[in-house]
Order: sequence, then structure tokens, then C-alpha cells
Amino acid sequence: MSNSVNLRLPIDGKVLALSEVNDYLFGKKIIGDGAAIGPNDNFVYSPLDGEVVLVYEAKHAIAIKGETGIQVLIHIGIDSVKLEGKGFATYVKVGERVKAGDKIIFFDREYVDSKASIISPVVITNMELVESIDINYKASKAGDNFINVLLK
Repeated sequence: MSNSVNLRLPIDGKVLALSEVNDYLFGKKIIGDGAAIGPNDNFVYSPLDGEVVLVYEAKHAIAIKGETGIQVLIHIGIDSVKLEGKGFATYVKVGERVKAGDKIIFFDREYVDSKASIISPVVITNMELVESIDINYKASKAGDNFINVLLK
């Protein structure tokens, strides 16, 4: 088993530090560590090979567990849960296997942006497995190398 995992950028856009996210749980890294994306596209792609372990009812967030056990949460927008799924569509269900680059969610960026923030955190929720993470702030296209994770 490899001791590192490379996460790919799940959404076209600008990579931001979590400290720039105007949300206590993400900004203070309480949920996990990673980065956020200022999206400029409407599609979300899987950042790694793995299994979908969570799709929120409001379709604004999804978690994928990789082969190494690492779990990645992609949260589209801040306060987007209040949209109750309006403006979102999912392409996958819990239990499905995905490959890095598979299309997993559509969101209406303009609609979400008009009702909430579209800044989208991508965090590793089980940091106890992680030695360190290295974020590529130059990534901008879905599929670009995004976060290199060194496992313990």
C-alpha cells in the first residue's frame, strides 16, 4: 500500500486556503484539513478512486473514501444546505465506486451563488491517518494535481 495519495482538483476554479473560508467549522479546520475552491464551473468530479460513503440529502456535499482509507469531503458552497437540494443534482449514490475524474455532482453555480456562498471546501475528514498535506495553489482545472497527502 502506498504511503501517499494524490487528490485531483474536483472543480475548475481558484484554490484558496481554508482560512479564507467564512465558516467556523471549515476555517478553523474542525471538520478536517484541505483547501477550498472558488468554482468557475458547474461540475464536480471525484478527486480520487474510492467509494461514495456519504451524499447529503441536500446534495450539496459528498464524501468519498479512498483505497488507503482516507476520506475526502467535498462541500459545495457555504450555507448551501439551506437550498434543500435546489440547484444540485448527483450522479452517484452511497456505495458506488468512483474513479478519479468521474463526474459526481452538478450544481447551478449562478443560482447557488445568488442564495449562498459558492466557495467549496475540500477536506480530509480523518486526519488521524495523515502525516502531512501539500496543497497545489496553482491548480485551476478539474483533474489537476491538487493535494498530495502523506499518510502515517
